[in-house]
Amino acid sequence: MPDIEKIKKHLSALLTDLKNLERHKNISKENLAKDTDLLWILERGIYLSIQNLLDMMAHIASADFSLKWEQYSDIPDIFFNENLIDNNQRKLLIQMAGFRNRLSHDYLGLDLDVMVDIVNNRLSDFRNFLKIIKDYCKI
Repeated sequence: MPDIEKIKKHLSALLTDLKNLERHKNISKENLAKDTDLLWILERGIYLSIQNLLDMMAHIASADFSLKWEQYSDIPDIFFNENLIDNNQRKLLIQMAGFRNRLSHDYLGLDLDVMVDIVNNRLSDFRNFLKIIKDYCKI
């Protein structure tokens, strides 16, 4: 059984990060290119959101399925194989894990179109995964 208090801390942090990211909804690529402070804020917010999501899932994978994983991109397969997510969600989580890696290691080569799309159109993906986690943990 996962440590529910640990999951709740990650949930709370993720919800705070999402609320902060939502304040910047409807940002344009042009505005983001001109505002390096906002770019930094969004990079950090997206990074922390993905990290919190993956940390919760990794904790569940370790605690309940006794499965080891080598990299974050392994976690979607674990959740898929345990029938907690469908194949489309698995693919999306793999993309999120990959983008997390680009945020942390290749931040000079980020595509602003992707950043804008995440903030303007993809924050609901995080909420969908939060629902899966909350339902699974019964919180």
